[in-house]
Amino acid sequence: MVDTIDRIDNKTRPVILDTSAILSGKYDLTSNGIFVPSSVLDEIRKGKIGRLVSLSTDTIKVIEPDPKYLEKVRKAAVSTGDIDRMSNTDIDAVALALQLSGILVTDDYSMQNTAVALGVEVSPASMKKIGKIIKWTYKCTGCGRIYTKKISSCPICGHELRNYPAGIRKRT
Repeated sequence: MVDTIDRIDNKTRPVILDTSAILSGKYDLTSNGIFVPSSVLDEIRKGKIGRLVSLSTDTIKVIEPDPKYLEKVRKAAVSTGDIDRMSNTDIDAVALALQLSGILVTDDYSMQNTAVALGVEVSPASMKKIGKIIKWTYKCTGCGRIYTKKISSCPICGHELRNYPAGIRKRT
């Protein structure tokens, strides 16, 4: 296994792992400086990785994100349009990375998109890092009308709405 901190940053900043990062098996869970919200551990309690994580509880620091950071993440996710694609666990992990000024390790593009919008450094677990920041809206599959908020169906024609990238810019 690779030492997470050496792989990501030599400055020993806090590293916040989401569920995908832990499940990838690419991170040394005995390294210092690894943080997770309890909701991440709740997602992987069963199975081989769950047993490995339970053996690493001396080194993995479990911290609940402060409610003010949770609110900041929710507002940012609403602004980017990622809120409907993020679970409470996703929001917890991004909020913890924001709160600790840490590095968020995730393969989830909605989490990465929201984190980058908040100025949080991200590192992918197994996949490629996002290259573009996307602002999502919703587009009717029937008439093509654009909506900024998700609703059950288009009030004009009754068709369902799908995510639609309203704005894309290169990641800096």
